[in-house]
Amino acid sequence: MLPFENLGDSADAYFADGITDEVRGKLSQVPALAVIARGSSNEYRRSTKSLQEIGRELGAEYLLTATVRWEKSGGVSRVRVSPELLQVEPNEAPTTRWQQGFDASLTDVFQVQADIATKVANALDVALGDSTRNELAARPTANLAAYDAFLKGEAVSGAMAVSDPPSLRRAIGFYEQAVTLDSGFVLAWAQLARARSTLYTNSTPSPELAVQARYAAERARALGPDRPEGQLALSEFSRIAVLDNRQALAAAEAGLKLAPNNVDLLVAAALVEQSLGRWDAAFQHLAKAGALDPRSANTARRTGYTLLWLRRYPEAQAALDRAGALAPSNISIIEGRAMVALAQGDLAGARAVVRGALATIDPAALLAYFANYWDLFWVLEESQQQQLLALPVSAFDDDHALWGIVHAQTYHLRGRLAEARAYADSSRLGFEKNLRAAPDDAQQHVLHGLTLAYLGRKAEAIAEGKRGLSLLPISSDAYSGAYNQHQLVRIYLLVGEPEQALDLLEPLLKIPYYLSSGWLRIDPDFAPLKGNPRFERLVAGK
Repeated sequence: MLPFENLGDSADAYFADGITDEVRGKLSQVPALAVIARGSSNEYRRSTKSLQEIGRELGAEYLLTATVRWEKSGGVSRVRVSPELLQVEPNEAPTTRWQQGFDASLTDVFQVQADIATKVANALDVALGDSTRNELAARPTANLAAYDAFLKGEAVSGAMAVSDPPSLRRAIGFYEQAVTLDSGFVLAWAQLARARSTLYTNSTPSPELAVQARYAAERARALGPDRPEGQLALSEFSRIAVLDNRQALAAAEAGLKLAPNNVDLLVAAALVEQSLGRWDAAFQHLAKAGALDPRSANTARRTGYTLLWLRRYPEAQAALDRAGALAPSNISIIEGRAMVALAQGDLAGARAVVRGALATIDPAALLAYFANYWDLFWVLEESQQQQLLALPVSAFDDDHALWGIVHAQTYHLRGRLAEARAYADSSRLGFEKNLRAAPDDAQQHVLHGLTLAYLGRKAEAIAEGKRGLSLLPISSDAYSGAYNQHQLVRIYLLVGEPEQALDLLEPLLKIPYYLSSGWLRIDPDFAPLKGNPRFERLVAGK
């Protein structure tokens, strides 16, 4: 399915996208059909490529296109949808298998969506059982105002493809409006839970927000026990908000039993499996998601990061380059490409990636992201570091803890120790505030320990680092636990305990993680270890 073209007011584009997604969702419920996922098909919005090219790139035999016009005049709202099902074959002109226009009042929009899905299936000679017909006829909500609010939330969040806090907060507002208007709206509850969970982990942790995310996830599952969306919401909440990977995997597996080709559930299962150290299973789920969603930048990005952790660098580079071609402004993809270079000891290559991105990306957003996620402040060149140090706290979602630690680390790298201590103290106060709200947040503890290390408070820094690692060790979470252990290594180095640092660093080179012998050679964090025989063996790959 290609994105349906909006022929009405540009402000109504979200409504055409909503109809596209609803029809796609219905067709995905037909067992005999394999439907290309949203992430891949959306690339072809307003594409100038021929239908044969699109079909070839997607590996699709049929393309469903449509135009949508939402007419609002004289107090009457009508929807006009003109879908066309085309068969595309190499070296042949596309042929129409089915075409029909629909003109209905807005109150009948759900019937139009069901009719399109049913007639497409019939045109493809797919027999529909009674249960499938019932699923195709099902309405997400009976409240059109709630549906409109939900579609606006989807437009803001990109159906949960974005993760920046401002966009998530806007989307949450629309989803909350939707469930207020219809308290039984399963899809809206599920997306509300996912948005709240992602905001929880991407902003200052808030116990209240975690409670709200759990409530929305459980509400979605209770209202739709036979729907995959509630299981997806519960899986994501369990993984990122409460770090219960086993519950997260159970929910993802339950969802996949209901919808085995749901790309979001396949990716959710893969992320949980990574945390559980089941890397082969994770890669298999990502491979299936990639086959169903071949032009998805997000799936390619996830695959690239997984390959990076597995130290399969040529494959990781290829996956992230593919992701970057699909979404050139995605900062996480840009950072992943830089990390592949760093893992191979290529600092110049990583800096070239950053320079290239700054030609088209907002510098404040990119520099703040690099300095925060995976602590790559040291990769930035001199002028970029100066720009970074000029950023206000608003560039870090008004989180003084993150703003302070980024500045402290960067000033310390530049040898300006007085400024480093001043910002570390500001960061300390921010982390202490965050920990009063979320006392069992492992990452907040290890980063708090890092600020104390910059302040020279050795015993307290070590204690905080150990506290964070004990809350979430590698044995409990192979993904986040490895990062926590890495931060404790950094704490030991800052307070002058190289042997204890090496005791924790050596295991990180033996498990899937982004550190490598090449990375150790160029990362200034490890400069205090140069000349140490144990460290030199790691650098040599022994």
